[in-house]
Amino acid sequence: MPNGTLEVIIVEGRNLKDRDIIGQNDAYVEIYLDKKYRQRTKVVKNSNSPVWNERFTFNIHKGDDTIHFAVYDDDLVGRDSIGSGKVKLKHVFDDNKHEEWVKLPAHLGLSSHGEIHVIMNFTPS
Repeated sequence: MPNGTLEVIIVEGRNLKDRDIIGQNDAYVEIYLDKKYRQRTKVVKNSNSPVWNERFTFNIHKGDDTIHFAVYDDDLVGRDSIGSGKVKLKHVFDDNKHEEWVKLPAHLGLSSHGEIHVIMNFTPS
């Protein structure tokens, strides 16, 4: 895997599974290559189709081959997991850019908890 800088744009979500009894999700996304270093979007209140349009930058090192996305519903006490997905960075390294609707599969992958629209750009160093 090449070294360089990965720009990740979390554009929007759609059809996010509702985790709240009243109202809709207060959704945000955590993005990480390594669980020790996570970045996150702002919380979009009361929407199951949130729009974030936020950019994040990661330094890519040897061995980084997958980027993870975890979507949560922010609550007064803690958070509820809406779903998570991942993308192999090979897709990004091949063209230096990659755009995808990342699915958030349910536990057995039989249904979906929605999806998030992600754009990634890679700049080799």
